[in-house]
Amino acid sequence: MRPRDLGIALVYLLILLACTAAILPIATTWVRSDADAIPGTLAWAGQLIGIYFVAANTARAPRIAPLIVVILLNSFLMAVVAMSMPAWVLNGGRAEQFRATVVEVYDGHKGPATYTLAVDGVPIPGRLADWPGDGIGAIGDKVLVAQDEEGLLDPRLPEQMAEDVAADGTILIRPTIAILAVLCLVAVWPGRRDRELRSRPPHEIGLR
Repeated sequence: MRPRDLGIALVYLLILLACTAAILPIATTWVRSDADAIPGTLAWAGQLIGIYFVAANTARAPRIAPLIVVILLNSFLMAVVAMSMPAWVLNGGRAEQFRATVVEVYDGHKGPATYTLAVDGVPIPGRLADWPGDGIGAIGDKVLVAQDEEGLLDPRLPEQMAEDVAADGTILIRPTIAILAVLCLVAVWPGRRDRELRSRPPHEIGLR
């Protein structure tokens, strides 16, 4: 394998990791919880566009099957990162608990309603996506919630924190990245015909 091939494999891997890293801010209150599907889809599509652009501008076409597996596996990695984000921010489940007041209710239409909360009249970041007992809250109702000190995560019911910590899939991240790296190498690894052509003198290649 030529150094150029290794470089192309590295470019593929960096594109995948960059798109996965984009999930981190999307999983915070920087993006509303009821609108995160849009930037999430853009981040997912970014890997397709990036890999296609590199593949279309390389002298030798890569193997398609490994690239398809790479994209599917990186989609799994994106999901793991998104699910692990609350556990990382909550730092083992530690978060501040306080009683907040509902100041605005958003009809979920196809899903549950979400709520903007305030403490002492000051709105807190994010939206509450669940209500105790599977009920429905109204403006003025008070509810006990937990949130990280920086307000990076949506407020949540205290009993949900254990579920957030249990969803931490950090242990899967490194092995998945290693497999992605191997698959990127496989995608650019020269086939037998490529090796045969490079081993022949230039005048013989020109006669074929």
